[in-house]
Amino acid sequence: MKYFASRIHDRIFCIDTTMNIVRKLCNISSPGISRNFSASSTNNASFSCKLLVVGGGSGGCTIAAKFARRLKKDAVIVLEPSGDHYYQPLFTLVGAGVTRVSDTRRLEQSVLPANAKWIRDAADCIDPEKGFVKTKEGHVINYEYIVIAVGLQNDYRQVPGLSEALDDENSGVSTIYAPEYCGNTWRDLQRFKGGDAIFTYPDSLIKCPGAPQKIAYLAESYFTKTNVRSKSNVTFNTCLPVIFGVKKYADALLKVVERKQIKVNYRTVLREVRHDRKEAVFVNADDKTKEFTTQYNMLHVTPPMKTPEFLRNATSVVDQAGYLCVDKFTLQHTKYPNIYGIGDCTNTPNSKTAAAIAKQCYVLEQNLLSTMKKDNPKEKYNGYGACPLLTSYSTCILAEFIYDGIPRETIGKCKLLVVGGGTGGCSIAWRFSRKMNNNDIIVLEPSKVHYYQPMFPLVAAGIQQYGRCERPTRSVLPRHVRWLDDSAEDFDPCNGIVHTKTGHKILYKYMVIAVGLKNDYNKIPGLVQALNYHNSGVSTIYSPAHCVKTWYCISRFKGGHAIFTFPRSGSKCSGAAQKIMYLADDYWRQHNTRHLANITYNTGGNAIFGVAKYAEALCKVAGCRNITVNCGSDLVQVTEEGAVFDDQAGKTITLPYNLLHVTPPMSPPLCLTRCNDLVTETGYLDVDKFTLQHTKYPNIYGIGDCTNTPNSKTAAAIAGQGPVVELNLLNTMEGKVPTAKYNGYGACPILTSHNTGILAEFLYDKRLCETFPFDQSKERRLFYYMNKHLFPYLYWNRLIKGKWNGPSTIRQMINPNGRKV
Repeated sequence: MKYFASRIHDRIFCIDTTMNIVRKLCNISSPGISRNFSASSTNNASFSCKLLVVGGGSGGCTIAAKFARRLKKDAVIVLEPSGDHYYQPLFTLVGAGVTRVSDTRRLEQSVLPANAKWIRDAADCIDPEKGFVKTKEGHVINYEYIVIAVGLQNDYRQVPGLSEALDDENSGVSTIYAPEYCGNTWRDLQRFKGGDAIFTYPDSLIKCPGAPQKIAYLAESYFTKTNVRSKSNVTFNTCLPVIFGVKKYADALLKVVERKQIKVNYRTVLREVRHDRKEAVFVNADDKTKEFTTQYNMLHVTPPMKTPEFLRNATSVVDQAGYLCVDKFTLQHTKYPNIYGIGDCTNTPNSKTAAAIAKQCYVLEQNLLSTMKKDNPKEKYNGYGACPLLTSYSTCILAEFIYDGIPRETIGKCKLLVVGGGTGGCSIAWRFSRKMNNNDIIVLEPSKVHYYQPMFPLVAAGIQQYGRCERPTRSVLPRHVRWLDDSAEDFDPCNGIVHTKTGHKILYKYMVIAVGLKNDYNKIPGLVQALNYHNSGVSTIYSPAHCVKTWYCISRFKGGHAIFTFPRSGSKCSGAAQKIMYLADDYWRQHNTRHLANITYNTGGNAIFGVAKYAEALCKVAGCRNITVNCGSDLVQVTEEGAVFDDQAGKTITLPYNLLHVTPPMSPPLCLTRCNDLVTETGYLDVDKFTLQHTKYPNIYGIGDCTNTPNSKTAAAIAGQGPVVELNLLNTMEGKVPTAKYNGYGACPILTSHNTGILAEFLYDKRLCETFPFDQSKERRLFYYMNKHLFPYLYWNRLIKGKWNGPSTIRQMINPNGRKV
């Protein structure tokens, strides 16, 4: 038996130590280092602190450690009555005979940070208005900020007879939810020689909701090993209507109980324990009048739980059930901004597991720091929780989930993760596929179709067929690179993890973010409805879903007011908004309807184009075509009466229209903007504008429209950025400093008719960088044919395959002196 227990211990310990959560929680202690603490011993003492942490469990210790490193000595006070700190997830293994209670315990002094003041006492009441906590011993602790991390307490009194049964060593009743009783579960397992073994789950929130099943599965395995399983009936009585709250894992656990022949009684609650007669009284959770009594030989009870009394009595800070009222994302109190909560005592609708602490601590730290700076909290907790469900002494189901019961699992590890499969993402994937093992590269991209977006205006003008601007995503990626048909939901750069929308997580060593920009249609009230209404006359070329409608609107336009817009906040490919206008103008001229139309270009910017030379040329083009240009005019609403614009003076004007082409406001995707560690205040990926390396995380690079580089957001920019990211990331992988520099190159081919165009090329600071030795701001047929034929070829065959670094080599050949006319 000793050998069997030793083998069990080794295998379970191996599973347990692989958990990332264990490693994170263990990082808060450093055995062997001498620590000095201040502990109160005088009654009616008064203390003051910057931060008071109430509770010295997992959450309290971690938060205290984080802020003790940031604040002055004794600026952090920890209020905790117990001299022992327990790693409670191990209680289940104690109950299964795998480890001992002493292995779950450390002295509280050894896990608290040295720079914090520890007051060994318990809270008696809190006054959130005046900012103080009174303790059981009569002390008063004044705080500026407070984190409440008091966990849950076992409420044995809710089940009459339970306390007496737990204290009677011959009752056959035990629980793994307390250090003083969990060893008794192992004693009862060893004594069990057959009969009825019952395991319960109460009708209250509990910590570690998987543990009641876990001990049942381990008990069944032990009975099998000791040859008493054939003489025993194992029953799991739960108040829940399902065996587990996340369907994916519930389905797996149903197979486990079926295989182990464990009977599950749903909506069943333990009402009373009569240990002298070894009887357990249960009621129906839906109808408490329905009662039945069951004999047992072994009874494992998961007791009801509640928050500590001082918290329940603080009615202004808790909900009706006594849980601390916090925003479920920021963990800040809903009424008092200087109060935060962490762990089981909060009313967040996540699973109450130790694993939740790791994610919550990071969110709370960042948000509390923001609060201390008088800023609004921005970091968001996604409800992450994890539960290692041991199904035997050698097998385990690892359940990971976020809010709303969405599973979150590790889908894989990679050396290089490319987030986004657009122009930039494809280019990087191809460049590194030629230098790395393809199995080391993952591309995370949700769309099954890859679009050549610069062709959308040609589709909208009837010049190209829609099918020529799209290809299957798989066909444009390197053949053996792993493509995950999923999207990023959340970035965790500190741990090298990206969480996906379907609940998986990807571990990476290096990452390139290429998520582009999203169209913010909702920022313009009425726009979504107008775009979706077929005959509204409202369209946009900035979406594959609507560019065909643009051609419908242009080809059926019979006269009236045609308005084309560009937002004040900017957008990708600023020339495209004018390109479609000039093409529409030319089409109407060819069909003799131009004299019936008034064309207006309303831009929120101060000029028609951002580079002075091309702005001057385009103003002449607009003037020659009798197009009215209104600068500083930003579209703010689309109504039935017309398009509503704001000018620079804040005045509003409504213009009636027969055709309205809208360039919507754009911004980086939410998955990026919600990660404050990665982005600027405006939500763009914060990279060095020359090296494209992230300013905080050297293993992260950015490419394309989502970065904060001050270049024009065009597909041509990828040609200049791609080789820079490639060379610099390779240097980073080799431990070298990135040396390649992006000069801000961008290009914008602007078609001015169905056979002419101009070609704008420029660098950072709007410096000209023209390829040809003639004036590229002059309308030429060459630029039209390049846009229609050459650029699509370069895109599909060179650019997205990482083989096109821009026209710099050609420029050296045909325009070596950089002539600018």
